[in-house]
Amino acid sequence: MTLEQLEEELPNGLHDAQIRSIARNFENGTLTLEVRILIGLPDDSPEKRDEYRNGSITFTGVELFVIESPEASSAFLAPGSVSFSVSRSEVDLFPVDIVGKLMQGTDMYSLFILDWHSHIHIAASDMSFGWEG
Repeated sequence: MTLEQLEEELPNGLHDAQIRSIARNFENGTLTLEVRILIGLPDDSPEKRDEYRNGSITFTGVELFVIESPEASSAFLAPGSVSFSVSRSEVDLFPVDIVGKLMQGTDMYSLFILDWHSHIHIAASDMSFGWEG
C-alpha cells in the first residue's frame, strides 16, 4: 500500500489528519505513526462533521527516517497532536550518494508538520493502515 492509496480509501483522505505519536523500531525496520483521522463529512450533522477516529500507519522496510528541526517561531513547544500534510519527497531532497543506497522501489514521503513549519521524511518499502479498536 502507498499513502496515495490510503488517501483514496479514507473519507477525507489525510486532510486535517494529526499525528498523536511516533515509534521507530530499528530492530525490525518499522515506523508507526499513531494518527487521528477526520471521518466526518461536510454534509454530516454538526455533531458528526468534526468527528475523528484513531488509527495507525505502519511503514515497513524503513531505510530512512529524518525529523527536521522545527522553526523557532512555530508552536513546537505546545503539547498535543500535530497536523500534517503528505507529499512524495523530491528526488533531489537528499544527497545522491544517500538516495543511491536505497533499495529499488522504496517510496519516499515528506510529511509537512504544520505546527512546526518543518518536515518528517520517510523512505520505506511498504506501509499499512489499521483503525484502533
